[in-house]
Amino acid sequence: MQQQVQQLDQARAQAEQEKATALADKDTLEREVEKLRSSSAAAKRERAARSRLEGELKAAQSELDALKTKLADTEKQLADSAAQQRATAQTLAQVESAKKHTEGELAGKLHKLQVCQAHNGQLYAIGREMMQKYRDKSCQDALAQAEPFIGLKKVEVENLLETWRDQADRARLSDGAGQ
Repeated sequence: MQQQVQQLDQARAQAEQEKATALADKDTLEREVEKLRSSSAAAKRERAARSRLEGELKAAQSELDALKTKLADTEKQLADSAAQQRATAQTLAQVESAKKHTEGELAGKLHKLQVCQAHNGQLYAIGREMMQKYRDKSCQDALAQAEPFIGLKKVEVENLLETWRDQADRARLSDGAGQ
């Protein structure tokens, strides 16, 4: 009986030891289950974060594509503007050149006009002088001019006419200078 009690004690000790081992295993398994649950929750959070990040990545990619398209359009507009600016600058240079040429021609024509005005004044003065001489001519002057013997007055009148002709020729514009 003692032997049976010992066997029972041993069996109980072994059962208690197995129970303690089972409890320890249970605690270990519960901790592992808790770890797995927390890992599962973390995995769910990571999947949700990953899904959200993938959505943000797609949105960023769409935005990047839109920005690339907008950049290409802007670069095209810039190239068109630069070409238009070059054409405008070339046109402006041509207009400036034409303006300088026209200003040069205008200055030349103004100079010619001044020369013409000066010559006109000289011719007018010669004409007035001739009219004055003709108006002041007396009968005695006409007879002296027609006198055939000495002809001094005739020579004087011819010399005066020659002087006026020379003055008129100097004041007259040549075809090249007047145009």
